[in-house]
Amino acid sequence: MLTISVKNFGPIAEGSVDLKPLTIFVGPSNTGKSYMATAVYAVMRAVEGRPQVPYTRHLEQRGMAAGHRSQWEVPEEAVDVIREWVGRQNGGAWNGPDIPVTALPKKVHAELEKSARQVLDWLHSDIAQQLFQEYRSKSEIAKRGSNPGDFCLSVKRESPLLKVPISLERGIENNYQFDISRASVRSTFIEHWGHNQKRDEEIYPEIYSDFFSHLRISAAESILEGFPYSSYFLPASRTGIVQGQKILAASIIRQSSLLGAQRVNIPALPGVTTEFLSDLVSLDKGLRSRPPDAGWQKAIAFIESNVLQGEIDLDESAGLPFPEIAYTTAEGEFTMEHASSMVSELAPLVLFLKYLVSPGDLLILEEPESHLHPAAQRQLARGIVRLVNADVKVLITTHSDFFVNQINNLLRASYASKRWLREKGFAPEETLKHDDVSAYLFRMDKDVGGSRIEELEIQQDIGIENPEFTEAINELYDETLLVERVRPK
Repeated sequence: MLTISVKNFGPIAEGSVDLKPLTIFVGPSNTGKSYMATAVYAVMRAVEGRPQVPYTRHLEQRGMAAGHRSQWEVPEEAVDVIREWVGRQNGGAWNGPDIPVTALPKKVHAELEKSARQVLDWLHSDIAQQLFQEYRSKSEIAKRGSNPGDFCLSVKRESPLLKVPISLERGIENNYQFDISRASVRSTFIEHWGHNQKRDEEIYPEIYSDFFSHLRISAAESILEGFPYSSYFLPASRTGIVQGQKILAASIIRQSSLLGAQRVNIPALPGVTTEFLSDLVSLDKGLRSRPPDAGWQKAIAFIESNVLQGEIDLDESAGLPFPEIAYTTAEGEFTMEHASSMVSELAPLVLFLKYLVSPGDLLILEEPESHLHPAAQRQLARGIVRLVNADVKVLITTHSDFFVNQINNLLRASYASKRWLREKGFAPEETLKHDDVSAYLFRMDKDVGGSRIEELEIQQDIGIENPEFTEAINELYDETLLVERVRPK
């Protein structure tokens, strides 16, 4: 489980969140929910390197692959040690497919510690870069009115141990904590070299460098265990972006012919919005060549059938400069200009699920309830739980008590028998285990001049207990009792 902590970040004074398969942020507006969601996204994008590229390839591009040995020269002393160690392994008689790094010589283990620290240096740099891409300056990142040097973000994992503190100031020593003891090397490498060591050294003099490259990548993968494969952020402003994407794209296309002749002005957008729009306009039906997953595909079909009551897809008709988003129902096909605001709101979610998001990925969805009737909010909550059970990690910011209460119902339903679920109209893939959910309340604290993040208890008999919703409902109820006494004259 990953924990992300922040201090003096935007409106947030301090707080931590544990990322579980479903993570929920609630609280009043302007308390930092989007800031924290963006911080999570920055961390995950830094690990990912760039869209659809596993971190191993990101490391290779940085010079950790055998093809970039000039940046990763293996000390001759370490080569001698590993050569002698391999020769003592009696042909590599290992019981399992992997050899833990703890079984390697101490000098080799020390080299891995050094390379692991460099991976963490890169991670620190990339997270900071992602934050600057979104907020552009230290003063925008730091808590309003505070010193940018007081800002801190940290990423922590208990097992295997990992702690990476992020600051915006240069020259501060990075106090990393990490444990690479769970990294391993394939025993097939040792078996091969144990049998053919002399011949390999004569024919392939770089073989020990390759061995170290493999170890370094294995160590990096151990450090980054538990991070999602890819991450996607659907901002709260997505409806307007969907409606305006053609205008923006057409403007850029028109100005592209002027490149070199005059200055081209392209509107500056926040990093999250830019990446969302870029993913949206570059969708292609050719992307749907991924292996199908029954639970994941059923979740998409459930959202289309029970919430949208129609299908969302791409219209790649000839002559279009880029694919249109089409909404198809029994009554016909409609473009986004002629669809309801609910359809425009959910169209990006469905398209991302169909063409980009895969099991193992993280999907950050702001205010999924926007433009949805309460009945549709409840159905969408059920669809999202189906996604979680299909191994799509989801983080949500919401103001909807309908949405949260439906999640609570699905939490409580997890204790029912399959027969009861079937009789009451619940599918097993709609129930949710308490250990798979974390929920946090963002609330202003006048004493610290910002908001604090409070973890909400998830009780077995109640679910997520949200005092902020309860307080608002009680105030409305009291006001209703008051105005009921007023009689028209």
